[in-house]
Amino acid sequence: MQTLVVPTDFSPAADNAMLFAGQLATSMQASVRLLHIYQIPVSMNDVPVMIIPVEELQEMADKGLQKSKELLQRHYPSLSINTQSRLGDINDELNAACKESGPVATVIGKHSSSGLERLLFGNTSLSIIKHCKTPVIVVPDSINNYQVKNIGLALDSSDSSIPQNKIKQLTSALNAALHIVHIESGKNVHEDFISPIQETSSVTIIKDDEFVHGIESFVNEKQIDLIIILPHKHSLVEKIFFKTHTKELMEEITIPVMTIPEETVSH
Repeated sequence: MQTLVVPTDFSPAADNAMLFAGQLATSMQASVRLLHIYQIPVSMNDVPVMIIPVEELQEMADKGLQKSKELLQRHYPSLSINTQSRLGDINDELNAACKESGPVATVIGKHSSSGLERLLFGNTSLSIIKHCKTPVIVVPDSINNYQVKNIGLALDSSDSSIPQNKIKQLTSALNAALHIVHIESGKNVHEDFISPIQETSSVTIIKDDEFVHGIESFVNEKQIDLIIILPHKHSLVEKIFFKTHTKELMEEITIPVMTIPEETVSH
C-alpha cells in the first residue's frame, strides 16, 4: 500500500496538513504515517544540562501522536494510520523515516500567522523542502477544502527532466485534471520543453516578469487546488523558490505547493 508521511508538531497548522493528507490518502487508497521528531532541550549554561528526561519527552511525543491519530481517524474512519516518534535532527530523521516507508510524498503544514512563529516555522518547512529526498507537499493552514480536482504544474525551459510518470500517477489516483503553466519573462516563448506531456494536459503561457504574480493568476484562472514545481539544481525555479523570492512565494501562494526533488525524477 502507498503511504504518505505526515510530520507533526501538534500545532493547528500541522493538524490541518494532517487532515489534508487524510483526504489525499483516502482518494489514493494509501495509508498515513504520522511522525513526530523531537529534540532534547538543554539549559543555556556553561555546562549543558538536560531540562527534560528523554523518557518523558518520548512519552509526551507518543501521547501527542495518539491524539493526532484519533483526530484523523474521526474524519477518516477507514484510513490506515500508524505513528512513530523519533529523537534527533528533523531533516535526518525525516529522511530516515521516508527511506523506511518509501512514501508517495511528505505532507507538512505552513503557518499563516505573522511574527517570529511564522519566521521559525517557515525556515523549518523550507529546510524540509530543500533536504527531503521525497516529494513534499506544503499545506497552508488557511486551507479548509481538501479536495484536489485541478493540479497545476509550473515548468520553465531548464526543466529537461520531467517526472512524467509520477505526475500522471498522482493525477490518475486523484482523478484530477493536469494544467501546465510556463511563466515567460522574456520576449520569446519556447514550448518545445513542454511538448512531452502536453498531449493530455492544458498548457498556459503567461508573460509576467513576476513569477509569483504569474502563478497566482494561473491558480485563480484554472481554479488550481495543488501546484507542482520542480526545484532542479541551477534552474530558474530553484533560484526563485529557494533564494530571491522564497519568502514571497511561501507567503503569497494560498494553495498547497508540491515540490518533487531532482533525485526522484528518474524513479
